[in-house]
Amino acid sequence: MKMLLIVFRESVVQHVHALLKEYDVNAFTELHNVAGKGETGSTSQFFLSPSTNRMILTAVPEQVAYRLIEGFTRFKAEQEMGKGDNAIPLHVFALPCEQVV
Repeated sequence: MKMLLIVFRESVVQHVHALLKEYDVNAFTELHNVAGKGETGSTSQFFLSPSTNRMILTAVPEQVAYRLIEGFTRFKAEQEMGKGDNAIPLHVFALPCEQVV
């Protein structure tokens, strides 16, 4: 299994949820109003601001993880093509995962 940690701006939440649904990911934990600073800038800490981050954690089989990563990679590339050099505030991290309880 893999644990995918998906960090994204509030402004792309509908796209992220659509990708999860497309790949039949029905179980996840979602954290709202996540603050941070990275390559796409700082996030606001105001509730429901378009520059607020969200984070999703989902444990999925490896095959699902790789397909989902490909989907997120494709989505990000398509979005960045339309925005020039601006990075889309979306990051996906894959971690080994073992359910112990």
